[in-house]
Amino acid sequence: MSRDVKSVYGLKMMEATYNGLLRRNNYATRPFVLTRSAYFGAQKYGAKWTGDNSATYDDLRVAISQLLSLSISGIPFVGADIPGFSGTPDDELYVLFYQLGSLFPFMRAHGHLNSANREPYK
Repeated sequence: MSRDVKSVYGLKMMEATYNGLLRRNNYATRPFVLTRSAYFGAQKYGAKWTGDNSATYDDLRVAISQLLSLSISGIPFVGADIPGFSGTPDDELYVLFYQLGSLFPFMRAHGHLNSANREPYK
């Protein structure tokens, strides 16, 4: 039985979080929910990010593929950690991540606590 519903867990967590935030705010504002575990129907409740990626050219290529695949699967509000969650990108990769990231539906600078600062102004 648990194998039959395992994939739906991410969707139900998003739904519960979304509805809980709606109730907390007396239905006055639409909540923003971000997850990395999703299922069909998740687009109703929030955004999805691709998970912890590395600051590598290969992971940038994978992120593009993931975003396109999720979008044509019905989950269009997606993004990846820019410029990679772990590792330190060289200057060229750093700029490339931001250039492509500006075209992602959901863009954020995010990284591991021990990684170099992700924000361009730093």
